[in-house]
Amino acid sequence: MASQDVDYDDKAGWSPRNEGIYIRILHEHVKKGDLQISTFHKKVWTIISDELFAAVCKMFVIQNLTSKFNRLRKKHRVFSDLIVHTCFGWDPVANIVTSSDEIWAEYIKRVPCVKCYRKKGLEHYQMLGEIFNTTTATTHLHFSSSQLPPNSDDERVLEDTFLNTGVHVNTNEDNDPMDNYF
Repeated sequence: MASQDVDYDDKAGWSPRNEGIYIRILHEHVKKGDLQISTFHKKVWTIISDELFAAVCKMFVIQNLTSKFNRLRKKHRVFSDLIVHTCFGWDPVANIVTSSDEIWAEYIKRVPCVKCYRKKGLEHYQMLGEIFNTTTATTHLHFSSSQLPPNSDDERVLEDTFLNTGVHVNTNEDNDPMDNYF
């Protein structure tokens, strides 16, 4: 049985080397402006497939590429949520998430898929942020149908800031850890 974070496709053909090359190819296409809303057109996926084959000598069908793309998006979102949490620290140079054993145990109980980040952070986090920054959905700022929409200037500014920054944590800016709670 496959784990939650590494499914059969990852074990079958997505070695760390292949994944890194794939992420770099995606990143280049995002920089070219090929990402449309939240994915690439079929023509671009075909080009990505060809470029990946040329680099790793292994053919991936477009369905495998899009599935991996979506799994990477999920990993990026989960890791971003983890490192902005008040009780965690993150060293982007060493790529290590730090906290006490008790905090880790409690957080892993609530979010089991973060267990893989206990010893090492998310590889290629910065590039994934550039790929997914504006295309990753979160549960922040959601409203139920029984709630009135935001109507104050502060709420509009908060919403605008969130919508324009995405979930990625910019490691070049100082973040106030008190902004994030359990």
